[in-house]
Amino acid sequence: MTTRQKESSAPCHARFSGEGASSAFSPSKRRRMVTRNQPDLTFCEIILMEMEAHADAWPFLEPVNPRLVLGYRRIVKHPMDFLTMRERLLQGGYCSCEEFAADAHLVFDNCQLFNEDTSEVGLAGHAMRRFFESRWAEFYQDKDQ
Repeated sequence: MTTRQKESSAPCHARFSGEGASSAFSPSKRRRMVTRNQPDLTFCEIILMEMEAHADAWPFLEPVNPRLVLGYRRIVKHPMDFLTMRERLLQGGYCSCEEFAADAHLVFDNCQLFNEDTSEVGLAGHAMRRFFESRWAEFYQDKDQ
């Protein structure tokens, strides 16, 4: 059995290491590998690109640095951000769109847990949640037709 076969037999969430996105495959090749087996994940990639380009995405583009944000690790037990989501998506770490959506919700839930609603980051989190929910609803509306 080759390494690649071993990886594909593992549960999707177990295949994602969370440690950087470097791989023997180029990003485009990794992307094709993911979307070939999970066509719905193409939408996840599209919505993630849209979220990353959104004006209010700045607090969520990379993991929070706990050295710069005191108390973050004490309050937020399961950190999540768009870069980690992108790495997981490219590495085939999502088995379904629902797993992807759960991570997106985790980003916004963590933001709401740690930040005041009226703070700059809190407002950005609410705007990004609305954007994600809107695009997600459009996807499922189109899927049902």
